[in-house]
Amino acid sequence: MYTPERIRRVFIVSMEMAGLVKVGGLGEAVRQYAVGLARRGYDVTVLMPSHGRHLDPSRGFDLYPLDFRACGERRGLDGRAYPYCLGAETTFVEGVKVVMFKGLDYATGHVFDRWGVYEYAEEKASLLARAAVAFAERFGLPDLVHVNDWHTVLAGVALKDLAERRGVALPLLFTIHLSWDYRFPWHYAEWAGLSNREHLVWRVCCHRRERYDAVWDEGWGSVERFGVVEADAVSTVSYGYLEELVQKYGGWIREKSCVVYNSTDWSLEDVKGVSEGDVWRLVEEVERMGVVGGLDRRGVLFLAVGRLTSQKGLDLAVRALDYAPDARLLILGIPAGDWGYEEYLKKLVWERRGRSALSTARLPQRLYKALHYVAKALVMPSRWEPFGISAIEAMALGTPVIATKVGGLPEIVGRYGILVEPEDVEGLGKAMEAVASGRYKPPPREYIVKYVDSKFRLTHTVEMLEKCYEKARQFAYFRGLSG
Repeated sequence: MYTPERIRRVFIVSMEMAGLVKVGGLGEAVRQYAVGLARRGYDVTVLMPSHGRHLDPSRGFDLYPLDFRACGERRGLDGRAYPYCLGAETTFVEGVKVVMFKGLDYATGHVFDRWGVYEYAEEKASLLARAAVAFAERFGLPDLVHVNDWHTVLAGVALKDLAERRGVALPLLFTIHLSWDYRFPWHYAEWAGLSNREHLVWRVCCHRRERYDAVWDEGWGSVERFGVVEADAVSTVSYGYLEELVQKYGGWIREKSCVVYNSTDWSLEDVKGVSEGDVWRLVEEVERMGVVGGLDRRGVLFLAVGRLTSQKGLDLAVRALDYAPDARLLILGIPAGDWGYEEYLKKLVWERRGRSALSTARLPQRLYKALHYVAKALVMPSRWEPFGISAIEAMALGTPVIATKVGGLPEIVGRYGILVEPEDVEGLGKAMEAVASGRYKPPPREYIVKYVDSKFRLTHTVEMLEKCYEKARQFAYFRGLSG
C-alpha cells in the first residue's frame, strides 16, 4: 500500500470549533490546530456538523452552499431501512476551509441539526461518519486524518478504511481531549457506515489482519478504545493525562502516543490600561449584570472560572472560604445543563454571601480578561483536568494559579502557583489565605508571562502537532508495508 511521503493536506474532524460552534476547550484546541497548521502552509479542512447554525441568520459568520449530497439507507436492528440525506455548507476561518454538514430532509435534520452540540451525540457522530466518507469520495482523500474525542472516531476509522480499500495507508491521529467511556453494540459501527471486513491492526509486534467487529468487541463496545487501537497514533493534551490513559488502556500505547499542549493568545496588551487598583470597580461591573451572593470590599479577590459541573470543583473553592477569612471569591460560571449541581453551588455561594459571588452573565472579553489580571490568583480546584487552558490564560497575564494535582495541572502550573491535593478543601483554603495574607509570594508577573511564552503559544502547539503527525505517518507506513 502507498503511504503519503509528506503531510500537506489534512482533514480535522470535530464536533466543535471556536468562532463557529463551541462548548469548551475542545473547540478552542481544534481552532488552534487548524489555524496554526494553515499558517505553516498546510491545506487544512475541518469537517464538522453544522448543529443547525446554517439555519440561524444571526450566527455571526458567512456560509456558502457546497455541491454535495450524501443520501442513502441504513439498516436498523429491527431489519427496517432508515433513509438519511446530508448536505454541506462551507466557511473560511483564517485560511482554513470548514465544511459544516447539515440535514437535507426532515428526519435527518431533526436529529443532526439540533442546536445543542451534544444533543443526540451518538446519532450525530454516526451521520458525521457517513458524511465524511462521502465527502472524501467526492473531493478526494487527504494525507492525514486527525479526529478529536470519541464522537469522531468512527468518521476517522471509516476514512482510513476507505483509503485502505483504495490501496492507501492513510495516517490516522486520534486526540483524546477528555476521556469518555461510551459503549455500544457492534451494530452502531455498521449504522455509521463501517463495513465488517478484515483489515490491518497494529499489535506491538507487527500489524495483523483482524475483522472490525473483533476489535470492537474486545473493548466491550467502547468507541474510544476502538479508536485507540485503530489509530496510527494517539495524542492527548498533557503528559500527566497521557499517564492516566496508559493506566486505562495499557503500556502498549506508549510507543504510538504523543502530547500536544494547548496554547493561548492572551497577552498583557489585552489589559493595557488596567491596574490592580481597579479590582472593585471591575467587580461592580459584574455585579450590575446580576450575581448570586455578593462580595464585600474587606478582602482580597480570587477568581474561579469554568463550566458549572462537578468536574471543575467550584463547590470546593466556595467551601474553602471557610479556611480563608481574607479571601473573596468571584466565580464566572458557564451553565452546562447540570441543574442539580448548579443549584447546589448557588446554595453554597448564598450561604457565604459577602465572601463569594457567582455570575453566569456573558461578560465582554476585555472585562473578563481584566478580572483575571487584577485577581490575586485564579483558583482551579478541578476533580479531573486533562490540560487546564484557563490556567495558561491567567498566567499569560502574570496571574498565579492555585490548582489541584490532577491531570495536566501540575506540569502546567509548575512552580508558578500552588498545588493542593484533590478534594482537600482545607488545604485549598489555606493556600488561598497564604496568598491573601502575603505569606506566599508568587513569582514576579513578568516571570510568569515569560514561562507561558516559552511553552504555551501557538507555534509550540503546531511544532508538537507536527511531531504527532509524523509519528502517525510512520506507523501508517509500516501498516502499508504489511499490506
